[in-house]
Amino acid sequence: MKKSYLLLFMLSAVSVGAQAQTVNLQQATDMAMNADPRIEEQRANVAAAQALIARVEGEGGARASVNLYAALAPKARDGIFTNGTNTCPAGQGCTLRSDGNTLNDGVTVTSGITASIIKPLYTFGKLENYKTAAQYNKQLKSDEVALAKGQTWLTVRRAYYGYLTARDTRQFLMGVRNQLADAEQPMKKKADEGKGAMRDVYALENGLGLLDRYIAEAEGVERIALDGLKTIIGVPLNDSLAVADEHISAVKLPDGSLPQFSNQALADRPEMHMAESGLSALRSYVQARKAERYPDIYAGVVATAAFTPGRDRINNPYMNDPLNQAFVTPILGIKWNFNPGIMSANVSHAEADLRGAVAKAQLAQVGIPYQVAEAYHSVHALNRQLAALEKARTAAKRWMISSFLDFQAGLIDGGTLGMAVTGNVTSQVDYLKTLNDFNMQVAQLNVATGDYPQ
Repeated sequence: MKKSYLLLFMLSAVSVGAQAQTVNLQQATDMAMNADPRIEEQRANVAAAQALIARVEGEGGARASVNLYAALAPKARDGIFTNGTNTCPAGQGCTLRSDGNTLNDGVTVTSGITASIIKPLYTFGKLENYKTAAQYNKQLKSDEVALAKGQTWLTVRRAYYGYLTARDTRQFLMGVRNQLADAEQPMKKKADEGKGAMRDVYALENGLGLLDRYIAEAEGVERIALDGLKTIIGVPLNDSLAVADEHISAVKLPDGSLPQFSNQALADRPEMHMAESGLSALRSYVQARKAERYPDIYAGVVATAAFTPGRDRINNPYMNDPLNQAFVTPILGIKWNFNPGIMSANVSHAEADLRGAVAKAQLAQVGIPYQVAEAYHSVHALNRQLAALEKARTAAKRWMISSFLDFQAGLIDGGTLGMAVTGNVTSQVDYLKTLNDFNMQVAQLNVATGDYPQ
């Protein structure tokens, strides 16, 4: 009894685990926004841009330098004069020792420390312009995140609509095939009995073979699209996934005129923000490069100390022993890093980048309205095609059904029935393909105008 309960529990657990995850288009989009590595890569670039701002701010803050060392040094005893003292009695000739570079008194260990704290006071615009350039660079990187989101948003729809289109196409083709397959045996029987023509049998078998070919093609596209959807939303390929929509349907035709969409694109497209940020960043960068010609004014405190056992300390303002001394002092200074050739090259390079950014901004102002116009005209053309194909597929379906009934009644031959079947299949498949193209062009128009989650 216990084994039966255990077996029942295991079977129920397996059935729950095998249940496919179902997502609608919005859920798939939200999952993709959190799973697409391209978006995360751009977010990392934003973090790097923020770090660059912090670095520039750090260049304007106080900086400390400390160096602690130990080394070998000669000992020095018995005064500074050759008489062995540090004093010179009146009336006596005293000679300074000249054996400072010898090791007559032996060797000892010296240790010391040097330290400084420096704060830039004025840089003639270098730090200010570099910081401004870094801030605009961060805005540019943020717009690249929005740009990556747009591509992800579009990719989800391409996979989602593509899957629905392929599945609807396969199901339609299989329905037609099953209907024709039901007539295959009766048709062969009539032909064997001399009541029908073998050409009708061959025509039917030809049609069934072509349908099998297109069904296989649709199955392949269906699986590829579903795997693509899994990949973009972060679902493992081996996991089951289902979509909430039973069939593909036309999205709403966007309201608005072409000039309205163009103006919206010029205001909302990330590329336009990127062009503005890039231009502003490069202008500040050029000014910062030009300011490299000027010095930095700074203030701070410098300290140094050294101690060497085995050396007498000299307390004389005119004599300094670097191995036994200590001092600390505030400083105010001007520092140049001057290389005319390199500075000129840096300014020229920055100005060339600025000219390139201006050209890109001009291209965006011209190219973006064209992209909007292309998507706008395509959307409206496909909308008219859908209306025409709706009429055509309705008539083609009626044509095939009536022809099939006439064929069964012996009023028409197989060739006439084949024409009706071909017309129905062509009209329905074209309608589904055009429906997918229409939905994708609407999505492309949204991306072209910047009308998507950023």
